[in-house]
Amino acid sequence: MDVALLDNCLQLLKLDLGITHNLRDAYFNNILKTALMELSKMGVDLSKGDVEDIQLIVDYAAWQYRKRQEDVGLPRNIKFRINNRVIQKVGGTNAKP
Repeated sequence: MDVALLDNCLQLLKLDLGITHNLRDAYFNNILKTALMELSKMGVDLSKGDVEDIQLIVDYAAWQYRKRQEDVGLPRNIKFRINNRVIQKVGGTNAKP
């Protein structure tokens, strides 16, 4: 993940969480990198770096942050978006000759 994309994700994550200071930026950057790695392991292609990619990374990271001390499953809307992205990747790969 390039620095500009990571910084954009960081700003959006902080807005989502309602945080205006930069005291936890190192922690949030780590959460964002972890979210990116976990999404990639699930089969989500995040290579485009478009708005959908950024929002999925931010939403997944925000869920990780909010639920870090609870045993709560991934929300349906995020699961749905991840599944759609995996299916699009598989469909795109299979559609090529």
